[in-house]
Amino acid sequence: MPLLVDVQLIREWVLEAGRMALSQSSNRNFDLKPDHTPVTKLDQQIELFLLDQIDHHYPGHGVLAEEGSFRPGSDFTWILDPIDGTRAFASRLPIWGISVGVFHQGEPYAGVFYLPMTGEMYWATPEEAFYNEQRLVPVKKVDLHSPLAFIAVPSSVHRHFDISFPRIRSLGSATAHLAYVAYGSATAALSRRIHIWDMAAILPSFKIAHIELIYLNGDSFQPGDLMNGELAAQPLIAAHASVIEEVRSLIKLKPEITGND
Repeated sequence: MPLLVDVQLIREWVLEAGRMALSQSSNRNFDLKPDHTPVTKLDQQIELFLLDQIDHHYPGHGVLAEEGSFRPGSDFTWILDPIDGTRAFASRLPIWGISVGVFHQGEPYAGVFYLPMTGEMYWATPEEAFYNEQRLVPVKKVDLHSPLAFIAVPSSVHRHFDISFPRIRSLGSATAHLAYVAYGSATAALSRRIHIWDMAAILPSFKIAHIELIYLNGDSFQPGDLMNGELAAQPLIAAHASVIEEVRSLIKLKPEITGND
């Protein structure tokens, strides 16, 4: 069945957005938004660039973007995070990326996530997922006890969670953490209460890779519930279906979780 959006075209957009970001790498001044998270001029410039592309190629489609762009549309909604990992970007660290997800009738349909500093691109259609040009090959089981296994976590994990696992890493981008789980670099990812734009580009890969995304309390998670821009109701865990319950048993929430990373 032919794709209803052109993923190759989206890949061209994020590559161009990446060039924009790298050309302005010397200017990483930021302001604070009302929720006390940082935003740079580049966040806003990339969002406007992506909006222009969507308006030109897919007029009438809906949009939900981190920096405030929102409009209802057809059966399609484009979910944008112009820079996921703004803190890492402003700190001159490499793990930040440009995220474009497409939902069709409230379900993940396609996505592209590009990290300009490392040259990594994670992208997926309803049938296939890729790391750059390498096709994702799903596995039947994950070894939680491998010496390479680790859980990707938010930077404030020590304030909000107790984790009984020997290796955790905070790398700067919630979307990158989820991409690493889908493509086998990370064993699991723990997220605070995040928005749909922090995950939309990677969700199409999850179905192909047999990755589940659930709330820390064990409740099921439905991404379509966040299509008005609200935060997820609880922290989230992503892991392969073969280990997700064991991973969940290793993570406990400390009392009085507040704020957002």
